[in-house]
Amino acid sequence: MADIEGKVSKAEQQETLAPVKPFHHGELDQETAAYANSTAIHVDKATNRRLFWMINRRVLVCMLATYFCQSLDKGTLGFASVMGIQKDASLVGNDYSWLGTILYVGVLVGEYPTNFLLQKLPVGKYIATNVFLWGTVIAVSESSAVREFEADPLQCSAAATNFPGLMVVRFLLGIFESCVQPCFILMTSMWYTRSEQTILTSLWYCMTGVQLMVGGLLAYGVQHYQGHSIKSWQLLFLVLGVATCAWALFMGWYLPDSPMKAKCWSEEDKRLMVERVRANETGIQNRVFKKYQVLEVLRDPAVWLYALLQITSCLIIGGLGVFSNIIIKSFGFTTLQTQLLNIAQGGVTIAVMVGGASLATWTKQTILIMHLWTIPAIIGTAIIFTIPPTPKTRAGLLIAFYCTQFILAEGNLLFSLISRNVAGQTKKSTVLAVTFIAWSSANAAAPQIFRSDDAPRYHKGLTAHFCLYALFNIILLTLRTVLMARNRKKRSAAAAAAQVSPSETSVDEKIEHSNAFLDLTDKENPDFRYVY
Repeated sequence: MADIEGKVSKAEQQETLAPVKPFHHGELDQETAAYANSTAIHVDKATNRRLFWMINRRVLVCMLATYFCQSLDKGTLGFASVMGIQKDASLVGNDYSWLGTILYVGVLVGEYPTNFLLQKLPVGKYIATNVFLWGTVIAVSESSAVREFEADPLQCSAAATNFPGLMVVRFLLGIFESCVQPCFILMTSMWYTRSEQTILTSLWYCMTGVQLMVGGLLAYGVQHYQGHSIKSWQLLFLVLGVATCAWALFMGWYLPDSPMKAKCWSEEDKRLMVERVRANETGIQNRVFKKYQVLEVLRDPAVWLYALLQITSCLIIGGLGVFSNIIIKSFGFTTLQTQLLNIAQGGVTIAVMVGGASLATWTKQTILIMHLWTIPAIIGTAIIFTIPPTPKTRAGLLIAFYCTQFILAEGNLLFSLISRNVAGQTKKSTVLAVTFIAWSSANAAAPQIFRSDDAPRYHKGLTAHFCLYALFNIILLTLRTVLMARNRKKRSAAAAAAQVSPSETSVDEKIEHSNAFLDLTDKENPDFRYVY
């Protein structure tokens, strides 16, 4: 690791860290003020890389494992859909669709309070508490199901063995899981530089693919369980609930709340961790609620474009997620084959997400890559729409379905746009609340696009997807136009102040980043530049 982390001499560190000039604490969070220099200081490449890997070993590991737990716990419904849950829980008509919807209704209910609390409470402890609570909901509900099933296996009315009980469990899961993505977007902007954020966001977001692979294997194994006191899908829920609770307890101890509060690192390293994200111009934290920043959100068209992008993409992603196993099985695969095919689907998901993020980072063109990634998804949808499933076509239809997974990359690329383009802690919390209310609303509605009377081809649902793809691309184009115009305006203002032409500032623009930690919004900070 010596070549990765590098070595910095004591004299070089002292030169880098001193002198530290105090900020005016009325403008800056006091915890941040204790570690932030009044002007930008240089963090050399070797030191920056060493800090990056130090952060990864704690922060990234916790984000990856937690998002994996959330994706796996949330995805149990998809696995259970071909394990007999519909028969065992007496689901009829669109009951299964409502089980997909109710989770996001819970997310919708929890979204505003969770984003308000995120500005006030330690992020690490808050997310660990919520992870423990949702794991408890799964484990306790299934434990009660086991006891009541043993007492009367023919007339079980336990919390998770009939439609009303499953609705309650899924609703509570949604409330407790509502904090995960907002927490991770805040943590990503708190710990990582702008150039790192797109890849880092894709890494924790692609845990949805990892859960398909691991969950597929786990479901395949559990499928062979033949016990009398508990159904195979109930055993799956119980195992995952207990494992989630255990992880939450560990994370509560292991994950630092912020660079300033991390007891696991030296004071010098914590100061450098603060300085390495200065150029983000999005700050680290500020617990003072500022009403004017909320009003700015309401008047900011970019925020509403982010929300519309969440709605259009999640109406597609949410439906595909809940109905993926049912759609694949309709191609002519058996239940066990469908579970195993989740492994391949997970691999495709990971490749699509990491590939999209890598290409966006390399080209520095996030929105253009988002446009490009809709093309395979549209082609895959068209093939499924037009070609009926037969033994000869099922392999091709499966590949077409995997092509639709390109839309999943839009989620993490959109998250990275939001984390990099919104500044001001109150504004950031409010934007996260708005966009994740849109996210949860769309995911709640998405399963309703696939109706039972439209099965098994779901032509009406796929037609809706075509319309959503078109709308998504129009909104993307509009957002890019808005952000480009804002950068031109900021560069013109900077050029006027420096008495140079705007073209000179755009080619080799030098920014002092003296406003980085003053909790200014992206619109009011003259040093802020949008990325797209």
